[in-house]
Amino acid sequence: MKFKFQKNLEYQKEAVDSVVGLFEGMGVVKNSAGFQFQNAPSSVVQNTLNIDKNLLLSNLRRIQKENGIEVSDDYLSIQDGSILTTEDGIPISLGQSGPKSLDFSVEMETGTGKTYVYLRTILELYQKYGLTKFIILVPSVAIREGVLKTIEQTKEHFRDLYNTGFSYFSYDSKKLSRVRDFAQSTEVQVMIMTIQSFNSDTNILRQDNLDRFYGERPIDIIAETKPVIVMDEPQNMESELAQSAVEYLKPLFKLRYSATHKSVHNLVYRLSPVDAYRQGLVKKIAVYGIKEDNPNDFIFKIKEFVTEIGKNPQIKAVLEIKESGEEYRQKEMKLSAGDSLFRKSKNNDKYVDLVLENIDAKKQLVELSNGSIYQTDKFDEDKEVVFRTQIKETIKAHFQKQQEVGESIKVLSLFFIDKVDNYIHSDSLIRQLFNEEFALLAQHKNYKNWGGVDVSSVHRGYFASKKVKGEVEYKDSTGRESKEDRETFNLIMKDKERLLSFSESVSFIFSHSALREGWDNPNIFQICTLRETNSPFTKRQQIGRGLRLPVNCEGNRVYDPEINVLTVVANESYEEYARSLQQEFIDAGYKNPPKPVDPRKKVTIKTTNYINSEEFKELWEKISKKTKYKLELFTKDVVENSVADINENLSVASTALVIERGIIDFDGNGNVNQVRESTGVGYSAKKAVKIGDVISRVALETGLTRKTILDIFSRIDNLELILENTEGFIREVIKIIKINLNNILINKGLKYTPTGDVWELNLFDNFETFESKVLRVKRSVQTHVTFDSDGERKFAENLDSLPSVKVFTKLPFGFRVDTPFGEYNPDWAVVKETDTGDKLYLVRETKFVDDLENLRPSEKNKIKSGKKHFKALGVNFKAVQKVDMSDLE
Repeated sequence: MKFKFQKNLEYQKEAVDSVVGLFEGMGVVKNSAGFQFQNAPSSVVQNTLNIDKNLLLSNLRRIQKENGIEVSDDYLSIQDGSILTTEDGIPISLGQSGPKSLDFSVEMETGTGKTYVYLRTILELYQKYGLTKFIILVPSVAIREGVLKTIEQTKEHFRDLYNTGFSYFSYDSKKLSRVRDFAQSTEVQVMIMTIQSFNSDTNILRQDNLDRFYGERPIDIIAETKPVIVMDEPQNMESELAQSAVEYLKPLFKLRYSATHKSVHNLVYRLSPVDAYRQGLVKKIAVYGIKEDNPNDFIFKIKEFVTEIGKNPQIKAVLEIKESGEEYRQKEMKLSAGDSLFRKSKNNDKYVDLVLENIDAKKQLVELSNGSIYQTDKFDEDKEVVFRTQIKETIKAHFQKQQEVGESIKVLSLFFIDKVDNYIHSDSLIRQLFNEEFALLAQHKNYKNWGGVDVSSVHRGYFASKKVKGEVEYKDSTGRESKEDRETFNLIMKDKERLLSFSESVSFIFSHSALREGWDNPNIFQICTLRETNSPFTKRQQIGRGLRLPVNCEGNRVYDPEINVLTVVANESYEEYARSLQQEFIDAGYKNPPKPVDPRKKVTIKTTNYINSEEFKELWEKISKKTKYKLELFTKDVVENSVADINENLSVASTALVIERGIIDFDGNGNVNQVRESTGVGYSAKKAVKIGDVISRVALETGLTRKTILDIFSRIDNLELILENTEGFIREVIKIIKINLNNILINKGLKYTPTGDVWELNLFDNFETFESKVLRVKRSVQTHVTFDSDGERKFAENLDSLPSVKVFTKLPFGFRVDTPFGEYNPDWAVVKETDTGDKLYLVRETKFVDDLENLRPSEKNKIKSGKKHFKALGVNFKAVQKVDMSDLE
């Protein structure tokens, strides 16, 4: 197989042109003989940057504007006779302005050809401006190997495209003659270096006793070339040590390429994950979420010990939190010795009377007040069950994908594992589970093509370790080099073509933390995350290993969206995975979150003459009356409705592993859409459960008497379900009783009567708020209305533009109706004139959702209570879901 590259991919050309365009107007500069070291036979050949800094700044701003990037306002301006330089040592002439630093960032989503782009940029900079000395700086050997592989694959492509090539080599301290050639050559030279090769005084490059360099340090000779530094994954080279090491090279300028920049310097091009996804430049993401769904389990998982000088140790741990609406979810939080787990879990009964008694960070142990001891590396049968299910689902997805694509594409799967020790031995847990599940599935009638395959030949592991000289290489199960491990290293890191050939049997790869930035393979179709604790990488880093579009056996990219799907088999629920991935996009700035408000920009909202209009006076007289409510509990109805609901509709799942499948999609704002496709169950370990005093617990949580709860339980037909899933049964029963209780209270037992008191007009007194959260209007009793969402803003715009609306207002925060579920603040009050000249006095609640029944129970019940309040006053009230005016009737 031979990889084939396209020369006219528009997004790649835009990325190249964005960098090259920075120096437009400079012209070609011939190589010049620069500094000559004492006794050296020939001079060092330097790069030269000959461009007016005003022009460079102008080019930068133009390119940023063209690419929809916020225009840089970070620049130097010289107003006196002083001589200044940029941070990179380049002089700025009197009266000039220029970028504050000559660092330029390019942001490209993983899998879209970042390495290809900067290699092509190097050749463009040579052809247009005569620059010849380039250093590709990488943070690890894995990335270095990936760069070298891409250069090897693209050599002929670039030669055909530019009718020229370039000399390249990976820096090796044992071959310093290459460094000398780099400095003295007049041809295009590209040197690939790891940051570790020159970030210490002990490095060969920084020694001055080398005869071959005439008593000079090699790093000084490199610096005299004024190299262009191309930084691959610069976020991994941002320590003070790394930054100071880079300055030793005295770069002409720096180009920074990454999908996940930590700090951005003069951003000139951005291809976000959402952009790449929409343009079909990467695979879609499907998720198999796998979690142990046993509500009876006691959840206390230690993720990390947190120690700070001068402070008591803490832990990051996962508890099961009780939320509103009788929902429960697992949440990670920081805990200290003395914390009540009951309070931290928001009164989850599982943690009653439990206190975190002791944290021993040295021994990595935690003790609870009941004597239980916990540690981070605890492994139980639940984890083994989850691992087995994940491995099975990954192998099955692999078999199915290979059947789908036939013999045109070699399919690969990648496993990120929790511990190296869990794979490298013949009896290691993960290796055993894989072998067993592979053998079982290979016997299945649907996967008969795999029946005769030797399982030991289809999987390999790659695990990085620190070598003596600081280089990251690999190790085998004994920590020593072996022929097999050298072959594995070469296969995974270097021989992509062979790995993608059907003549190579390996198709399942296991790794711990080595295969992150710098390694990817276009034909990874499944990624399985087998980890006991939180992954050290983000989900974006994990999925980035498999986002690149696949290639077929002829080396051509495949653009079929039905084929291009990356399946992630995660050890958490689908919903949790999607939520975490969304948060990572938000943290990276890809969701278009609301801009933070500027505390300096405020506006005073004042009353207008509309507050004295006859229409508003009439409206206010109708809606300003206060009420009080009375509740009558129809116990018989609550019991009968709850019993009927429990007998007919109670569904309690058996304790099992839940396997949820779904596609991760993006909406117009870059939000993650959760499109679930199916759900299923897997293996589960049977456990003894403790039932306890169910009647007292249900009575306490519903507010009903023990007698009423006993009456309900005595009439339940499916009480035996409590033995199958005790906690699940109790939670569902509580939920059903509360729903019926609230429905009866609202629909039958809740009565409002006017008190004779009213809300005063001083609720509309002037107040100050942020300018970004208000809309100036013409027909309101105040100069502006506040809005909490884009829907509210549009609703207010429509009210203000409709001639039939005589006056309206956003009801002030102090206008609050008492309800059994908390105070309720309705949204809008409106006076509308009909076609016949009659006036309608309306109160409207705006909730821009598909179904009002999907609101949180407390919110939904407040609205229903508000409706009864306004009904008692004879006021037309409605909750609306649209921004148009169709509900103003």
